[in-house]
Amino acid sequence: MKFAVVDIETTGGFPSQHGITEIAIVLHDGDQIEGVYETLINPHQPIPPFIANMTGISNQMVAAAPSFDKVAANIFNLLENRVFVAHNVNFDYSFVHYHLQVAGYQLEVPKLCTIRLSRKAFPGHKKYGLGHLCRTLDIQIENRHRAGGDAKATAQILDLVIQNNGKTLISEMIKRH
Repeated sequence: MKFAVVDIETTGGFPSQHGITEIAIVLHDGDQIEGVYETLINPHQPIPPFIANMTGISNQMVAAAPSFDKVAANIFNLLENRVFVAHNVNFDYSFVHYHLQVAGYQLEVPKLCTIRLSRKAFPGHKKYGLGHLCRTLDIQIENRHRAGGDAKATAQILDLVIQNNGKTLISEMIKRH
């Protein structure tokens, strides 16, 4: 089973109204990381100040970045024929799916949420947000609230589940969706 561990940063919470400002995709073959894709994206709308403060991504940083439609083919090719993995997968998938569709690509791949997966694989934690879970699992997050740092940390969570005989659990969770 091949995975694409995805994290995005956006200008807000609704795919049809907001843009993606950054995407990272960690390609994982079920045993190890095969590659990483990461880019800023020009959302063609202002980044709200509170989001810029949280992510560190400014309007100036994305001004010269490619539009989503310019990187859509590459993103689609990286995600196609893989399980789309994210921490709170429905958020990331909804944005990527919507923006790919607008660019002319129809993404239909299985999804796997590492929040739900972690609750099953590592029961008993008080919180399962990315920051809390990484602290309790002793995973270092570099560049928190940036797509690359969060995607790499999420890939490490996936690795821990797989290393702890989690392939059956992963298969069961994918079948349910």
